[in-house]
Amino acid sequence: MGFQLVSKASDARSLLDCVALTTPSKPARAVDQPSIRNSNDKPDTAVQLASNPVLMPWVGFGTYRLGQRQSRSATYHALDAGYRNIDTAFIYGGQTTEIEVGKAINDAIQNGIITDREELFVTTKQWREYHCYDKSLQCLDLSLERLGMDYVDCWMMHWPGPCWESKPRQERDQIKNKRGSKRSQEENDTDMDPWKNAKEGMGKDEIIALRAETWRAMEDAYRLGKTRSIAVSNFTIQHLESLKQSATLWPPAINQIECHPYYPQNDLLEYCKKEGIVVQAYAALGGQDGTKAKWKELGGKLLESPPVVSAASKLSNPLKKVTPAQVLLRWALQRNCAIVPKTSSPVRMKENANVFDFILAAGDMEAISNLSSRLENEVSVGRLC
Repeated sequence: MGFQLVSKASDARSLLDCVALTTPSKPARAVDQPSIRNSNDKPDTAVQLASNPVLMPWVGFGTYRLGQRQSRSATYHALDAGYRNIDTAFIYGGQTTEIEVGKAINDAIQNGIITDREELFVTTKQWREYHCYDKSLQCLDLSLERLGMDYVDCWMMHWPGPCWESKPRQERDQIKNKRGSKRSQEENDTDMDPWKNAKEGMGKDEIIALRAETWRAMEDAYRLGKTRSIAVSNFTIQHLESLKQSATLWPPAINQIECHPYYPQNDLLEYCKKEGIVVQAYAALGGQDGTKAKWKELGGKLLESPPVVSAASKLSNPLKKVTPAQVLLRWALQRNCAIVPKTSSPVRMKENANVFDFILAAGDMEAISNLSSRLENEVSVGRLC
C-alpha cells in the first residue's frame, strides 16, 4: 500500500495519508531569469517542473537532537514502526545525523522493512552558514552525499537569518549579568542587538539579498531534479513576503515552524493557507529546550497543562488510553498542520503515530488554544526547542 492523498490533516487515518504539496510556478510579477545560473550543470540537464503534486505524509519522524549515537537506531525503529516521512537537516548532530539517517534507510531496505528509497519522503535543510547561490548548492550536494541519495523529496531553507559569530561564554555571562544593572536603554539594546554578531557579509542590510540568492539556488536544484520540492523553515510573514518579491518559483511547498498551544502563530497559519503553503509544526509537544524558569513563567509544561490532561482523560477508556502527548499532536492535526515529532523510544514512536482514531471536541480545542491568550507577548514564547 502506497501514499494516499487526504486533503485535510484531521481526516488522516494512517502514517501513509498525505497532503499534496503545491507545485511551484512562476509568480505573475516575476521577471524572466535564466533557470540555471552560476552552476556547472548545463541547462539541457534540467527536468520539467512536476506536473503531478508531490505527496507528503501528514505525520513524520523528526531527528533533531537525536545525536550521532541515536540517529541511526531511532530512524530505523521509526521506519519499522511505519513512518515514511523522515525529517533531518545538514546541521543536526554536528553534521552527523544525515549520515546516520542514510545508514538507517539502507538498513531498512536490507532487512525488508521497505523495498526502496522511493517509498519514503525525505526532507533535509540548507544551513544558514551557506546562504548565497553557489554555497547553497554545495550544501545540498554535501547533504545528498551524506544521505547516499541522488535527490531528496524536500529541501528547506533552515533559517531566514544569518549565521552568527559565537560569543565566548565569559562574554555571554557578562552581558547577562549587566541586564539588571543601572544602564541606559541604548546600552542594553546595543548588547542585545541580534545583528551585532552576524558574520561578516551577513548583516541586516545584506541578508535579504543573500536569502534571495539561496532561494534561487533552491529553484535551480528543483529544476535539476535534485529535490522534488523546495520549502522554508522558521519564516515569518515578513520573510515570506520579502522572498516572494524576487522568487521565480512560488510558493514554498512547506513552512516548518515552531507551533504549539503556547505559540500558535495564528496569523502565520492563515497567511500560509492563503498562499498554498503547508504548515509543518515542530515542537508540537511544547519543545524540550525550555528552562525551568521559562516553563514556570508560561504556567507549566504543556504536557501537564490542565486542559490537555483533561482532554486526554475524557478520551481514554478501558480499551484505549489517550495521552497528553497524543492530545497535543491531535490539536496540531485538527488545525491542519503536518507534524514531525521526534523521540528515540520505539514505544513513544508508536504512541505518537496513534493519533488517527480520536477527535478532540470543539470545547477541548478551544480550551487548549486559549492557553496562549493570557500571554502578553506570544513572540517571547518561541524557540522552546
